[in-house]
Amino acid sequence: MIEFGGILYFLDVDALEESITLKGNNPKEMIVDTTTTTYYDADGKVTHSEKIETSTERGREIDATKYDILRVCVEVLIDYNEESDDTLGVERALDKTPLAYKLAFNTLLNYGVLKEVEEK
Repeated sequence: MIEFGGILYFLDVDALEESITLKGNNPKEMIVDTTTTTYYDADGKVTHSEKIETSTERGREIDATKYDILRVCVEVLIDYNEESDDTLGVERALDKTPLAYKLAFNTLLNYGVLKEVEEK
């Protein structure tokens, strides 16, 4: 967990996965490949042909650009080690951080990857 501005946050890996997975990508969908092989005799005439179909499940496809951006955002949050005054709240604590940290924090928060821990 990350404590910032007096609030605890955690990284939601499921939200991260949903954010980087391409929309409309159905991993249960089958990909069918068809290969036709033609056999010839010594005179060069076609003796017979054979059609082979292979099917495989479609793999998970991700948006590489979103993946790289969100990965860098997580790295920036993890690498940041400056002390902040937690009594001032998140907005005031963010004012004293570098631009890279602000962008990373807000991006992850808006994508739902960074979530506030709800106290019980």
